[in-house]
Amino acid sequence: MGLTVRMGIRIRAPREFVFQHLLTAHHMARWFCNFAQFDTRGPAVGSKFRFGGDYAIAGTEPPGWTCEILGGEVLRSVSFRWPLFGADTRVDWRVEDASEGSTIHVVHSVLPREDTTCGTFVDAWRICLGNLKAITEARDDSLRPDSTPITEPRMKFDLLVDAPRAKVLDALTQPDAVRRWAETSEPAIDPRVGGKFEIGWPQSRAGVIEAIEPAKGLVVKWSGDARMSIRLEEKSGNRSGVYVAYEGFPIQNPQDALRTRCHGAAFLVGLKNFLEAGDPGFTEPYDEQIVHE
Repeated sequence: MGLTVRMGIRIRAPREFVFQHLLTAHHMARWFCNFAQFDTRGPAVGSKFRFGGDYAIAGTEPPGWTCEILGGEVLRSVSFRWPLFGADTRVDWRVEDASEGSTIHVVHSVLPREDTTCGTFVDAWRICLGNLKAITEARDDSLRPDSTPITEPRMKFDLLVDAPRAKVLDALTQPDAVRRWAETSEPAIDPRVGGKFEIGWPQSRAGVIEAIEPAKGLVVKWSGDARMSIRLEEKSGNRSGVYVAYEGFPIQNPQDALRTRCHGAAFLVGLKNFLEAGDPGFTEPYDEQIVHE
């Protein structure tokens, strides 16, 4: 028995081009891990490779995790064994042709638990695949999984988005837009001072908008000391800097804090893809991306 992550993401790029980013060290460094090392003869069935770093899905120091390639199909699929947290997990990557490019499907099976070193496996994979979508569509990558400990009740997310500030604020405050990038069916947002702010994620709470200024950002306050501020800054080329600060949350349970940070990063990567490409790209709803087997 174990858990399995299953998800796909649509990419506006040819299958062969996307596949080239899967087992090439310098490409992997932009979407999957800090470092990777392969056999000098290149990836082949039965060969070993290592990868790791603090922004890998499961962070580790050099020499990293040792994996074994189990099989694959040229420019279409690869499978590898990844010994992880005492379990012999398996990762399957398959890239398929699609009408507007390609779709990559990921299955990570035999997981012994829901959480990795940075939050949940689902959110960590969503961050990585969101970055893969961005870079293979000739856009910038952004946030990464983060396994560094959280020692203070505050976290920050900084990203650059190829969209004007007004469009970014609309995506954060208009329910129809939130429904698309946050993949929630019931956002409840009243974009005014004193208005309700609730994304609609499971277990999320409703906040109150303390401040909102056109094209500049907003501040949301929850009960207790929790507060989120989103500041928008104009950049060259009609781009926007998005600076999110979340503070006042409890840190008594370190794993809950890691989950919060990873969840936030995953959905901000989705927001970036929505603003730049019109769609976060995932082929399954968020709550169907992990199954108990």
